[in-house]
Amino acid sequence: MGFQQMYYTSCERGLTGYAGYQFNAVSEGVSAETLREVEALVAYEPPQSLVYSDAPADLERCPVNLCFVPGGPGEISVAACVQYVGRDPSQRFGNYFAHALGRTDFTGEGGTPLPIELWRSPEWRKGPVTDTRLPELPGPPRPGRLSPAGVDRFLRGHPYGDRLPQLVSAVLAAIAEDRTVLVIDASSETVAHWFAAVCYLLPPPVARRLSFATYLSRPERSRLRLVGTVPEIHVGLGPDIQDAFHVFDLASGRLPELPEHPLARLLGRVGVLTAQTFWSWTDEYVSGRERTPEDWYPPAVAATASGGTALDDEELAALVGWLDGADHLPANVLATVTRDLYRSRQLSAEQLTVLSRIARTTDDSDLVERIQGELLETGMRGYMADDPTAAEPVPIRDPVLRRQATARFGELLRDCDDRQGVRLLLWASTARLEPDRDTLVRKSTEIAQALLSRTVTSQVDERFRARLARVATNWPEFRAGMVLALSGQLAEQPHHFPELLRGLPSELLREKDLEHHPALREHYLIARAERDPERTANSLVRVLLLREPCVLDGTLLRTLWPSGRWTHEEAVEVVSLLPSSVQVDESAAKWLEAVFARDIHDSDELVLCLELCDLMTSPGRIEWLPRDTRKCAENAVQIAELLSRPRANGLLHVAETRWPALWQPVAALLRQRLPRALLECPGTPQELARVFLAMGDRTSLGYLELVCRAAATPTPQTLRSILAVVAAQRSMTTTQKQFLDRALETVEQKWPPDDLDILTAGARPLSTGLAERMARRSEEKRAGWFKWKRPSKRAPRAAQTGAAETESPQDPPSGAEG
Repeated sequence: MGFQQMYYTSCERGLTGYAGYQFNAVSEGVSAETLREVEALVAYEPPQSLVYSDAPADLERCPVNLCFVPGGPGEISVAACVQYVGRDPSQRFGNYFAHALGRTDFTGEGGTPLPIELWRSPEWRKGPVTDTRLPELPGPPRPGRLSPAGVDRFLRGHPYGDRLPQLVSAVLAAIAEDRTVLVIDASSETVAHWFAAVCYLLPPPVARRLSFATYLSRPERSRLRLVGTVPEIHVGLGPDIQDAFHVFDLASGRLPELPEHPLARLLGRVGVLTAQTFWSWTDEYVSGRERTPEDWYPPAVAATASGGTALDDEELAALVGWLDGADHLPANVLATVTRDLYRSRQLSAEQLTVLSRIARTTDDSDLVERIQGELLETGMRGYMADDPTAAEPVPIRDPVLRRQATARFGELLRDCDDRQGVRLLLWASTARLEPDRDTLVRKSTEIAQALLSRTVTSQVDERFRARLARVATNWPEFRAGMVLALSGQLAEQPHHFPELLRGLPSELLREKDLEHHPALREHYLIARAERDPERTANSLVRVLLLREPCVLDGTLLRTLWPSGRWTHEEAVEVVSLLPSSVQVDESAAKWLEAVFARDIHDSDELVLCLELCDLMTSPGRIEWLPRDTRKCAENAVQIAELLSRPRANGLLHVAETRWPALWQPVAALLRQRLPRALLECPGTPQELARVFLAMGDRTSLGYLELVCRAAATPTPQTLRSILAVVAAQRSMTTTQKQFLDRALETVEQKWPPDDLDILTAGARPLSTGLAERMARRSEEKRAGWFKWKRPSKRAPRAAQTGAAETESPQDPPSGAEG
């Protein structure tokens, strides 16, 4: 099938049978629908300045409209060349001649030029014929003057030639969005060159179906994708239609600000000279289903990569994403593209992962191994550099990858700094690598030395400290390197070493790591005690066990207890942990002596002090104390035993003895426990009175307080205690007598007559007045005359004991008896 031909102009002879605008001649078989489409397509008005052109030179300057409209499937596509011819047969100006070609597959055959290449084609006729029947054009029309080389020269000579990518972007947008691009330039010749530049760059199937018109006098009425005009034509783009147009005024340089399409940017780099060859490279990448610019972009990028051109980030991302789903590509093509892409530039970890997956599908094991190796290094480097986007490592189980990762890990570890080394060690532990131990220890020593050099002058930030702790937990080799670094520091800076060790994070070492380094271990234990005071006693014992001979000295004690003394609780803890085989020097013995001289304020402290006395009087430990302190501890143990099982003779001896003032355990025992022991003692009132009078003031007042509390209940012990203090009342102080008065008032108020009679009998040898008073109260209670009344004055309060006041009873009224 050839190309149907149609001539349209104002003539005297044509298909209508009368003069005027009509089809002068057409090929056989042209449909009426095609004729209507051509008639509408080729309407022409010259610029006003050229309307009256008549001379051949003037007519040559008139714009030429080469236009093309592709048909749908099975429809006629039309190309036409419209030229101004000046006068019609009636000599009126304004006539034009249009030569149109039509065919259902206008650009499908090989060797058929692009529609825009029909510009100035020798096939175009400029005048009517006498016969109304035209033969079909048997073969593709011959191309005209346009060529890639000529268009390239045009662009290089045009002031806005570098704006071609923006024009291509606009055309791509027009195709996708049903819009029109209007190009204004000095002549239809230059417009045709712009159109040719666009068509040379576009994918050939897109270029062959691009509708265009190189010159329109009313471009605002066109719905073709690409239209042109000249500056003389006034373009009337009103508000209602201007959004449907992108206007490129390339005569004046007024160009729209449009986003540059990635495909247009890529094609701009390709250039019109090599575009044809470039698009031939894409043949093996396309699926045949490409319709939009987005469909064409990845194959174009693939062709670019295959040609060795460097890709930018956007192109790289588009190509990798496309390849991941390019099921239409043969395995060999996919493998080649993947390798070209891998060689093209540095890829992200995600992109490498995609390429590795693709390489597996093409059985390219070598590329898979290389990519996996690069992924490992990328992961290690990102993690080492503390890149927040770096992926977390995962255990590596593949033997080949493990060997590869281990080797690269060793190379990176050798050259990194201490912080990078810590992060790299964390990566390796998570990846479950098993690197060479000597390599780890050597690098860990370097890391530890760098850390130690900063420890005194700056603190370790919390994030780095947490990482160090994890490394120390995961890698015994790291702790081994830390021990080596510490050993060197101890040898070089022994005086500053304790301060340095205190500043080192405690999580980095374990006591077991220092098993073969006793000097380091001792410093470690001391530093641990400073950080955790509750473990000070335990640290002391561990330090002593490291020493030969095992001697407790004051210097070590002052190091561990900077306060210079122990509390009773600390002393008990230390002594209970110390083996009895430990030797104690004179300065350490004074520490123990000072504990026994400390004031004891309450019963809890007394319990602790007595526990210490028990510990110190055991075999071996008693030798640690100075002679006087030894006697103090022994007597305290004996007195405590005596007070727990009261015996009158023993208590009398304890109370009458004048104990040394610094024997605080003994003094506290007498003060806190002797009063209650006397209350339960089975001795006679006279014996108890002697003991009472031998007590110190604080102890005697404590005893009287207990007697006051017990006075409410008549028992043999209470009776004995009351009689004992009555027997001693002649030698009592005023305060002590006040306590006695309170006790007697309670007895008078609370005791029944029978018990009062017993008290009367016991008191008669000691105090006749008290005996008569108690006898009188007994008779009053039996007769029912006794009635308690508040005394006119309160009994004095014992300020030192805080005891409650007790009111004394009044004698009954005279004559009440009988």
